[in-house]
Amino acid sequence: MRLAITLLLALLSFGCEKPHEPATEKTPQTPCLVFAVPPYEMPSNIEQRFNPLLAFLTQQLGQPVRLHISASYEDQVKRLAEGDVDLAYMGPSSYIKSRDNFNQGKPILIAAEAPYRAVLIVHKNSDIQSVSQLKNHSLAFGSYHSYSGHYVVRQRLRLQNVFLRDLQFYSFLGRHERAIMSVVHRDFDAAATTEGLAHRFIELGYPIRIIERSELLAPTVIVAKPGTDAALVNKIREALLFSKQENLGFALFEVDDNQFKEVERIVFAIEY
Repeated sequence: MRLAITLLLALLSFGCEKPHEPATEKTPQTPCLVFAVPPYEMPSNIEQRFNPLLAFLTQQLGQPVRLHISASYEDQVKRLAEGDVDLAYMGPSSYIKSRDNFNQGKPILIAAEAPYRAVLIVHKNSDIQSVSQLKNHSLAFGSYHSYSGHYVVRQRLRLQNVFLRDLQFYSFLGRHERAIMSVVHRDFDAAATTEGLAHRFIELGYPIRIIERSELLAPTVIVAKPGTDAALVNKIREALLFSKQENLGFALFEVDDNQFKEVERIVFAIEY
């Protein structure tokens, strides 16, 4: 099944790979949609997760949809806002930055995953039991622009009177799994990540444990670039929300911009 999906994506995305080759009447090019994902995990894990979804969209839309793993969270936001990619899978803070910080227009919400939680983890054998004990210890974040990997956890530290200046040292490592592995290898005393990823690593036998969980957060979303044709947006939304989806690895729901009020408040509090 996985081989069939890979072959389908490769064949249907052929037109994406040669954007400068002139089309002729004999060899028409099928428009390709580029779907951008931030580098929150190893590229191979991202590809494995998203290939079934992109194959499904390719089939439903009748045009190839190609995965683009962005160089950084910032790169993804900029490319979407400026129209260099067509679709994006992005966290709450990335969504509001692409919505509010550019003049090219607002991204169009299509669908969302279920709300999730941010967590703080430590090594299984660590003496740290609570957030207050992080003073004079080290902390690994994911990307600066990650909601669960930075903003939410930073806000929870602030609410318990722990500030960056109180830490022994801290660093932004870019990806969630890098932050987790920094605790596994005891390079850092604690790390910020998502509850789902933390549980995955725990189930795989990695020696980490959770010391703090956030409330349910605004969801990760799938959006279209500003100015996308309404008919295409509706077709994608219908495919993702109402078509029969089997073995895609995604549960997607309707989403409203009002769900991001708390995101705005937390990002403002951190960056003020």
